[in-house]
Amino acid sequence: MADISSSFTAKPVEIAAAGEPVYVVRSGAIYRGVRARDVGNGLFLIREPVRNLQIADVQVTGGYRVIENSAAPELVDAGVAGLRVRGVRATGLERSFARIRYDSHDGLIEDVSASGIRTTGSTDLPVGIAFDGTAHDFRIERCVMRGFRWQRKARQYWNGDGFSTERGNARFQFHQCAAWDNSDGGFDLKSTETLLDDCISGRNARNFRLWSSIRATRLTSVDPIKIGGIGDTNHLSIMGAEGASEPPVIHIEHLVVKSERGWPIFDVHNGPAKIIIGSHDIRVPPSTPLVRSRNGGSVPGGVSFAGTPPKL
Repeated sequence: MADISSSFTAKPVEIAAAGEPVYVVRSGAIYRGVRARDVGNGLFLIREPVRNLQIADVQVTGGYRVIENSAAPELVDAGVAGLRVRGVRATGLERSFARIRYDSHDGLIEDVSASGIRTTGSTDLPVGIAFDGTAHDFRIERCVMRGFRWQRKARQYWNGDGFSTERGNARFQFHQCAAWDNSDGGFDLKSTETLLDDCISGRNARNFRLWSSIRATRLTSVDPIKIGGIGDTNHLSIMGAEGASEPPVIHIEHLVVKSERGWPIFDVHNGPAKIIIGSHDIRVPPSTPLVRSRNGGSVPGGVSFAGTPPKL
């Protein structure tokens, strides 16, 4: 494992990682022009608090995870402030492109394309880009996460998301991002103060799975598909607010829904939610449900449309 804090600016660095982490990063490090294959749990491993880390022009073929954020045993924190990731392409990943947690903040991830493979391990839940802990204030721009799938037994839940945020995360902005062919959620978002700006999700079991209030500009859902397991299949899965003082508010300025099958547009779970739609372009088979209630989910007063509601 290398411990490098310099920058790569010359010809591409070719690495055969042999399933091991490679770079233990330090504050101010710049990694550019890296070509790696068979990476382990972190081509770039963040083991202590760092600032102003830059990763650009990287290509990865095969392996476990490209960016891992996990504190060394003697530390309790490994947050990264001012992370910049740009122009990365990774294929054949078993677990994820990146996991970012602790109090990481003020990051930008742009122009990243990553694809996963179908995994079968008992604990290796695949996610393209996963945020956790109290990570906050990140912009994710023009990123595509595809094919992160977890194959389990037929009567088990098949997780596997393109993008995920957890409770405790806040102020995430996704601009022109896309999630395709994942076994659960394209975007599975629990963060607060979340913006989805011109994002598209297609051929996932649940194209969007939203757990808290969000605002979206243009949101496009295409052909959800049942990949396996016992989870629901729908365009947007809204996790309602059972026991909460206020329901989540889903506000979409322009909603595009296209499907050849009649999967529900909104599945609402576990209590009330408020859904506000501006304009829309909805092309689905006749009798497609606009809202389906799951486990006591509801939309009091119905979905609010600024114009004429769709004819389903």
